[in-house]
Parts: sequence; structure tokens; C-alpha cells
Amino acid sequence: MVYMTTGEAARMLGVGLNTVKRWISSGDLRGICTPGGHWRISKDDLYAFMRANGMPIPDRNKTTPARVLIVDDDPSVCTLLEAVLEQAGFPSEVQCAHDGYTGLMRIGAWRPDVLVLDILMPGINGLEVLRRIRADSDLNDMVIVVVTAIFDQPDVIQAARSAGVAAILPKPVEVRRLLDIVGACLASPVACPDEQQGGGHV
Repeated sequence: MVYMTTGEAARMLGVGLNTVKRWISSGDLRGICTPGGHWRISKDDLYAFMRANGMPIPDRNKTTPARVLIVDDDPSVCTLLEAVLEQAGFPSEVQCAHDGYTGLMRIGAWRPDVLVLDILMPGINGLEVLRRIRADSDLNDMVIVVVTAIFDQPDVIQAARSAGVAAILPKPVEVRRLLDIVGACLASPVACPDEQQGGGHV
């Protein structure tokens, strides 16, 4: 069965993210919650909802691309991860931002489904980006993967964990592990690792 994020469903339905969440909460639209608290909707359930409400059904063979945003102040890391994710064969669009401020602006405007976030950045660092994301209920469904080189600072790692990230990966990033996590989060409502369940690397 093919699942999509609430962001993908909202784009397909032409409504806001909170509208989709209200439909799930009211039971009008069936959703499944991941261990990390992210909602996923099967395409079959979404199409059934659209039929019941007289909405046009898109071509079932077309896949709505998920949006993946990389926020890292190292351009070489951004370029590498962007190329890796684009060549992985996921139905996704990938963009990069090179600082926390630009990343937050892009998050607000683009609403990515998956965020790959560095911690050590000048100005607005990754922890502040996480704090601002978690203060916005519209972004609760976004999957966040932290990549960092500062595993010698347990308070920083704990702060990232407390923000409910899907995983914390060390730098240099193990590409296969990143692809496994992103692929799982995009494909299935239950396969996405949950940091609180030990799914991340510390």
C-alpha cells in the first residue's frame, strides 16, 4: 500500500495542512500515526475520501513528489546530499538552504515533508531551527533528520532528541543510512525510525 504525508495530501486536495488534520481528527479521513507522531494517509483512503466528497480523482499512476529540504552551511555537504537523494529514485523534490534563517524561510514557504538539518551553523543554529519548527503546529508532521559532528556535547544531542526528530546521524553522513531513513519515512507510516524508540544514531 502506498502512503503519503499530510502535506502531500493537502497539495493534492488543494487545502491547507490544518484542514487535512481536522478531517483526520473528525474521522472523515482515515490516517495512521507513526511511532514518532507523524500522520500518513494511504492513497486508497484519500481517493475514497475524494470520491465521497465529489472531488476529482487524479491519475492513480502519478505520484505526488515529496519535498525534501537540506539545511547545512557547508555547500559541499548540501551538494552531495542533494545529488544522493535525487539519484536515489525516490518520488521527491530536493532543495538546499545554506543557513538557518534561509532554511526557516524556505520551510515556511515550501512546507517540506522531510528536513535534513545540520546543528552547527552561524546565526540561527539547528537547535533554534528545531525550536521554531516545534512552536508551529502546522509543521508537526514534518519528518526531521539531524546530521551533526558534535556528539561530544550530550546536552545538544538531548535537545535534538527532545524535539522529536526521526534520527540523529553523525558527520560525515553515512549515505546508505540516510537513504534508508528517508526512504522509510516516505514509503510507510510505520517504518520511519523514531528517535524516542531508539531509531536514531547517537
